[in-house]
Amino acid sequence: MLFVHRALEKPFEEYFKGKFTTLQLNALCTLCANGPMTMSDLAASLHTPRQQMSKLIEKLYEDGYIVRSLDQNDRRKIRIAISEETAICINEGRKKFDKFIKSYLKGLDEADYKDFSYAIRIVNRILTKFPQR
Repeated sequence: MLFVHRALEKPFEEYFKGKFTTLQLNALCTLCANGPMTMSDLAASLHTPRQQMSKLIEKLYEDGYIVRSLDQNDRRKIRIAISEETAICINEGRKKFDKFIKSYLKGLDEADYKDFSYAIRIVNRILTKFPQR
């Protein structure tokens, strides 16, 4: 896993260096991938204490990177989502990262590259479901 982190996550983070902290970027990418979530669900998916996540989300909200809305099923709950501008920013970073990965994996044919991309998405989705420790 350390190799995967070094080879993939660090270069992706470089595209957002100076704009977001690692935890902010992880939260935004999780919201981008999963859609609106409650603070508790987001904190659990990132294995982060709710209090720490609350401070992080407040800062992102103040800076306009996320939006809040009432849960349609339970109006006591607030759901958070990334703003349209943030979604564009994250997707642009992903496109740049995709170009990096293609050059990094230039020895692979197109089928292997597609398999690799699919595997990363699946592993990413599953890892967000691991219970908080």
